[in-house]
Amino acid sequence: MEILYLKNSDIDKIRWDATINADPQGLPYAYSWYLDSTTSGQWDALITPDYQYVMPLPWNRKIFGIKQIFAPLLTQQLGIAGPNLSEKITIDFLNKIPPKFKKIVFPLHQKIDHPRCRTKTNLVISLADDYKKIQEGYKRNLVRGIRTADKKTSINESLLIDDLLTFYQQTLRSQLNFSEKDWQIIRQLLQSASEQIDTLMLEVRNETGERLALGIFLITQKRIVYLMGCANEEGRKNFSSSFILDTVIKEYAGTNRIFDFEGSDILGVYKFFKSFDSKEANISIYEKNALPWLVRKVMELR
Repeated sequence: MEILYLKNSDIDKIRWDATINADPQGLPYAYSWYLDSTTSGQWDALITPDYQYVMPLPWNRKIFGIKQIFAPLLTQQLGIAGPNLSEKITIDFLNKIPPKFKKIVFPLHQKIDHPRCRTKTNLVISLADDYKKIQEGYKRNLVRGIRTADKKTSINESLLIDDLLTFYQQTLRSQLNFSEKDWQIIRQLLQSASEQIDTLMLEVRNETGERLALGIFLITQKRIVYLMGCANEEGRKNFSSSFILDTVIKEYAGTNRIFDFEGSDILGVYKFFKSFDSKEANISIYEKNALPWLVRKVMELR
């Protein structure tokens, strides 16, 4: 298989997006507009000449000006897009990453057996069944909480991106380490997503109109990705995030999509997602460190 390295300016974005759109995984992260938003246009690619298989290479120079491949913000999975993807094809692509990229942290959308790969948890639900069948797998306390939330609170769609991000930032302030540039990237991504694909932004409010939780979802023909979500203290007590997730699952049950929680290696979050009877669909993170010895030592001391 011939695999070519192309700089960003040489990529045919129309052919690229057609490959991403046809990919059986149905992931949104590798569309050209998504990559443009999350990398400020700094991504190259490995492709086959016919664009049957494509692999993005998001890069930056944050390590003393040395080029590295990294996982951009709000990008859980990338990997190689294309039909009948095998582990061999994936490894062939990984081996073709140019040596000028001295450090690599690259998330795949599959789990492979490779000495440079570690496993990351991902959790999903199949939406092939109807809602009643899916709900039968929920934990009992989850069902009770959702019913209570349905009675005591209201759920609505919102188009106010800045307003939602302010709530997200305030709610998770102690857990986030985002720079102002990061927030600009997230804002641009959500704006682009709302223009390019189905983007669902939901919020839960109490009886006095106060916002308790939000959830943002990207919807492709094959998958629904839970991109962002949070709840304040009152929202957590009132199962507001559960209410949002259940609302989306109910709406799209029977569509044969995959509902993707994006998983978590944090035990509490993992248990919360598992309460919906989600299944593990874990992925591999490919890592390589060929930084000069002195640079590695300096980084260890930082």
